[in-house]
Amino acid sequence: MATHVHKRSVTDVLADEREPAPAPHTEPRSVSDVLADERERTPEKPALTEEIPGAHAGFFTKAKLFLKRLFSDALDDNIDSVGAMMAYYAVLAIFPMLVFIVTIAMLVLDDSTVQQGVSMATSTMPYATRQLVATKVQAFMDTAGAGFAIGGAAFALWGASRGTVALSMALNSVFSKKETRPWWKRQLIAIAVTVGVAFLIVAALGLLVIGPIAGHFVADRIGMGATFDVVWGVGRWLGAGVLVMVVWAILYKFLPNTDAPFRIFTPGAAVGVILWLGISLLFGVYLKYFNNYEATYGALGAGIIFLTWLWLSNIAILFGAEINDVLADFRKHESEAAAQLATETKPPATK
Repeated sequence: MATHVHKRSVTDVLADEREPAPAPHTEPRSVSDVLADERERTPEKPALTEEIPGAHAGFFTKAKLFLKRLFSDALDDNIDSVGAMMAYYAVLAIFPMLVFIVTIAMLVLDDSTVQQGVSMATSTMPYATRQLVATKVQAFMDTAGAGFAIGGAAFALWGASRGTVALSMALNSVFSKKETRPWWKRQLIAIAVTVGVAFLIVAALGLLVIGPIAGHFVADRIGMGATFDVVWGVGRWLGAGVLVMVVWAILYKFLPNTDAPFRIFTPGAAVGVILWLGISLLFGVYLKYFNNYEATYGALGAGIIFLTWLWLSNIAILFGAEINDVLADFRKHESEAAAQLATETKPPATK
């Protein structure tokens, strides 16, 4: 069996954040060199060695070992505890993020469309959380003026990016990556990712809210009527779902200290989004039929529900990252087994 190597804790990652190591000066490296480095497992993470089946192994054998490693790593990385830590930063960042997104949306959409988009965006949240978010967003929209569009959005962007920095540290822990990027570069990446995510969310909401209007217009023009409406209705929801998955893949790609290609992070993003939607739905059912936080916590009930939902959402994000990490390691060892099998079965060269 593979020798268990000590994994790095969140405390170690935070220590790295406080004392970033200077990036060494190196010559320009080719894409093949970067990908080769990414395929090499960092020494802090146990490799799959004997647990990986050979290239001839069946699907169910591979799936069993993959799931075993996935849940083992998730437990070892304490994604539930890390998710709770991230929930604290998320509380501080989510409302500035909402303010920034709403500010962008108000520049290109009318107020009623923005309100409808916020309603659709929060539909996966528990009822108490949805009411809390809707109240805050409405209060902002009622008081926001033209002058806020520049100054206020800048402050909101900085506040929202603090949550992105916390997620960056958590993902470094999942991928067992030591942070070597300078402080200023990490902040720029966090801000850039926050802006990119905000625009993609606005695009997804625009597709859902404005989509029916555009669909009716096109259907009338080309004369397809109800048939086009049905196809377009399904397509715009799929398109919005793809945009959300792209958002998660962007988080996995750019926040941790890794140079792996974008396609490596798409499987975990797809599964993570589906898991997040399922968790949100089940949590809402639990609150509706089996528990009442407001009866227990009184006026704090809505806040407790909000924190719990953020915690569960963070677990889904980190679990998606674990899928990417284990899948990359699995593929690496599987390709090595295939190469070894090909070498063993290759006929000897004739003279």
